[in-house]
Amino acid sequence: AMLFVFEKPGSYQFWMKDMKFPIDIIFINGDKIVSFVENAPPSPTNDALQRYGPEADIDKALEIKAGLVKKYGFKKGDTVKVE
Repeated sequence: AMLFVFEKPGSYQFWMKDMKFPIDIIFINGDKIVSFVENAPPSPTNDALQRYGPEADIDKALEIKAGLVKKYGFKKGDTVKVE
């Protein structure tokens, strides 16, 4: 997993440059899940990268193995604790 922490809330965008496998991206603001992207596929080329963003401002984003959002039943509004 990779956790991105931002100094202030905003609408940050993510893309899959040079990725070799799909991931899930969980968008977090404060201690709540705002939205997520499931099974974001790697881009076949770096020429036209698909961008993924949250439905509302976030201050954190967590990239995890594809399928884990579904496996653990994460939902919008779930509480997240970062230690």
